[in-house]
Amino acid sequence: MSIESRPNQDLEAEDAQDELDRRPFLDDDARRWDQRRRDLERRRAAAVKRSAGPPAILTVILTVLALFTLTGYQVTTETAASRLLGRLGASLIELDRWLPEHREDIELQARDRPEATVRPGDLPIELVLPSAAVLEAIDAQALDTLLLDTIGHTLYTRSTGAFRNDEGERQALGIDEPVRWTVQALDEGRHSFWRAALPITLLVLLAPVAGVLLAGRSPLTPIAIGAGISAALCLAAWFLTQTLAGFFDAAVDKETMLILRDGAWIGLRNSLAVTVTAAALTFLLSTLLRPRARRHVWEPTVTPDSDTF
Repeated sequence: MSIESRPNQDLEAEDAQDELDRRPFLDDDARRWDQRRRDLERRRAAAVKRSAGPPAILTVILTVLALFTLTGYQVTTETAASRLLGRLGASLIELDRWLPEHREDIELQARDRPEATVRPGDLPIELVLPSAAVLEAIDAQALDTLLLDTIGHTLYTRSTGAFRNDEGERQALGIDEPVRWTVQALDEGRHSFWRAALPITLLVLLAPVAGVLLAGRSPLTPIAIGAGISAALCLAAWFLTQTLAGFFDAAVDKETMLILRDGAWIGLRNSLAVTVTAAALTFLLSTLLRPRARRHVWEPTVTPDSDTF
């Protein structure tokens, strides 16, 4: 090493030593800056959480409403509602007791007019059975199924207008009769209402969901909470109607409770499906997109020249 280069090397060594001497002060400044940054991030997160509060609450409420609307739409579809109304009508006329007494008369009318229709008498519901369908019913079970389907379809399409009194005239059901409200809740007109209400409810739900997203939060959590609340309400309704069905002696009242129980079961199934789906997506996203904890602390380093030592 030449003598001329020693002054420069001594200066570089002194600079490195000064840098090492000042490092504790620099570390203190870096720690204070890092603490200030973390405090700022916490305040920002709290502000975001406060701004997301009202949209999240609305999302929970509208999720419950949307699931209720979906259940109403599903229950009032022609297939489901006709089956439920067929059960209600069968309990009203006590089909198990009525059919064996009138089966021969129905088959006789069908054979006399094979290309016409059969109108069974002594029923509070006006029914029209195709003679060909009656003749194809080879046993009592098949005829019972035909009557159930016909009763359900008639009540679904004609609602309370299908009821007749003993003279064959239209019968207006009393406002306090559960049959009236059950039939009107499941008829074709009610299905049109739910069919129009469902897309409107979903569009309204998008507004608070967008508010939650704009606040930087995930809408899956409030959706899961709303679906969980809906599931709890449906489960309570299921237990309540199942219990009340055991207290009624009249077949019509018992069947009405069972119909409400089946509707609650459909709502429970929908709510659980949304709850599980939203919770699973929340877990997956939080696992896959979870940022790694990092501490951005400035720590000055000294890299001495290779010729210093």
